[in-house]
Amino acid sequence: MRLRVLRVALVGFGHVGRRFARLLDGPYGRVLRAARVRVVLTGVATEHHGRAIAARGLRPRACLALVERGGSLDALHEGPPLRSTLQMIQRVPADVLVEVTPLDPRRGEPAVSHVRAALRRRLHVVTANKGPVAFGLRPLRALARRQRRLFLFEGAVMDGAPVFNLVERCLPGVRVLGFRGTLNSTTGYVLSRIEQGARPAAALEEARALGIVEADAAHDLDGWDAAVKGCALANALMGGRVVPSAVRRRGIRGLSPAAVRAAAREGAHIRLVVRGKRVGSRVRVRVGPERLSAGDPLAGSGSDSALVLETDLMGELVLVERGGTVDQTAYALLSDLLAAAGGEPAQSRRGGPEARSRARPRLPGAAPPGRT
Repeated sequence: MRLRVLRVALVGFGHVGRRFARLLDGPYGRVLRAARVRVVLTGVATEHHGRAIAARGLRPRACLALVERGGSLDALHEGPPLRSTLQMIQRVPADVLVEVTPLDPRRGEPAVSHVRAALRRRLHVVTANKGPVAFGLRPLRALARRQRRLFLFEGAVMDGAPVFNLVERCLPGVRVLGFRGTLNSTTGYVLSRIEQGARPAAALEEARALGIVEADAAHDLDGWDAAVKGCALANALMGGRVVPSAVRRRGIRGLSPAAVRAAAREGAHIRLVVRGKRVGSRVRVRVGPERLSAGDPLAGSGSDSALVLETDLMGELVLVERGGTVDQTAYALLSDLLAAAGGEPAQSRRGGPEARSRARPRLPGAAPPGRT
């Protein structure tokens, strides 16, 4: 069976980036081969462990071993030295950029610049970073359309659960009127453990060990992560133009552990909830702790996430993810990578605002899906 080569550059090598790289040599590789695709990792850029380009390919295991023992990827680099990640994006021989750098909830950088630079080079972009969706969705989609490339971001909200694909592919003609969700795994985990008697600081360290905490835990605890995800949903599903600074936001730092435990004894659960609603011609987003009944779909435990979509033609739709980890986020990258490669069943992308800008062009020189 002839395999199509897909050259991939990876920017960001934290929990998600490393998990994705590790799985490329295992189950992800098998899934890609079944779709007649062979991934060659031609570049990796990290914040603290150097950058490397290798036109013939970098071995994921070698990159992982080097970084995990505190080394630098510079040792694997071929060619003139790289002074920055942007320079790597401009020089790497690739078809797709996978962007998984840490979140900057106030500016969306450096992710927005990474995505823009890759699209200008006519690379497809796959990201699990909600920053570009919250801060630059319209111009980035317009750039992708002009360049006939894809800007894919399924992992930006609820990890690998198909939130954006659900609306765009499966709900033609449906209008999303509003949403509410528990979208931050860290606060859900911390509040659940407080209910069980754990101290907040200890619960946060447990969540950190699971790899679900943002690089700066304040982004989780103060509601920034939830606010950015709310903006991403509002902009992608409701045609909004919402930025995180406009979100009415309150995190969980001020919550009394005693109040959290008292609510649990009464059969309720306090969770950090993000809400989006259309008000006139605008979409509004707010974030804050709410007391939920035990039967509410948002009242999950641990790192569960849930989203309720209010629609015009389908009423309320509920999507629940149990026990979210970096594995689910890494899977979203695989799913979008298959779409960029044309290695999925042909489907029109309809439903969401500007959805047609994500129509799937083939890679240069690639055969149509199902043919070699």
